[in-house]
Amino acid sequence: MLAVVLLASLGVVVWPRLANALGIEPSRPAPAYVAGDRVDVPAAWYQRAPRTLILFARASCGACQTAQPFLRSLASTVLEHGAAVIVAGHRETVAEDAAFARSLGLGDDAFVPFPAGLRVRVTPTLVLVDRTGAILHAWEAVGPPDRQQAIARAVTAALK
Repeated sequence: MLAVVLLASLGVVVWPRLANALGIEPSRPAPAYVAGDRVDVPAAWYQRAPRTLILFARASCGACQTAQPFLRSLASTVLEHGAAVIVAGHRETVAEDAAFARSLGLGDDAFVPFPAGLRVRVTPTLVLVDRTGAILHAWEAVGPPDRQQAIARAVTAALK
């Protein structure tokens, strides 16, 4: 039993530090959405405007709640540029997620429950698409303020 605990400790504590010291990056899974691909969501989500920001979020998501001021500002910027914003929430929490969309300054028509089997690994995930459904940019999580600023700059540039 002691050997198992010792080996587990080596894997969890020692390996990341050793890998960092050796300059080895941990393998990361490929992002769910990649620029140039096409989204796998209903066309009605993105065909109403030249550009659409699809925000996969949940009211019960702590990261979504923390990022709410940024998401509200980003949604406002997107709408000011004549683009659309869709908030895709979970099917089991429709009322709460629709309320979250309203808290971002969006109308009830901006909320849709996302289909089962959709490729969303983390919320919030933001996907900017054109009218054909081609992905222009995608971000999993919004992170700290410097990442949020980079996302806002990229979205603004893509909307011009």
